[in-house]
Amino acid sequence: MHEPKFTAMAEVLGELGSEIEALGEVLCRDEDFAARHMRELQAIDLIAQKQRVLASILAAGFSASEMRSISLEALRHRFAGFIEETDVTCCEVTISGPDDPDALGLWD
Repeated sequence: MHEPKFTAMAEVLGELGSEIEALGEVLCRDEDFAARHMRELQAIDLIAQKQRVLASILAAGFSASEMRSISLEALRHRFAGFIEETDVTCCEVTISGPDDPDALGLWD
């Protein structure tokens, strides 16, 4: 399922992930800003990570092996129903669930 439209979407998601990450890096250069907004900067990083994961899944044609290699618990849990094995071990960030809009407590 390597359709050109999915490849194009994957490229855009990858580019957005890089741009968001670059924005976060620029904001981190200001130590005072970073100290005041650490949780928001972590949210920016998580957004970039999610976009990269989605880009890799699209680029791989939604392959089960690519979905098994998802390293973000938040996304791995959502894709668990589409793959046979869900016992991949790794986690960078744990989010309690899709029904909790503030699972990381980012927006007090």
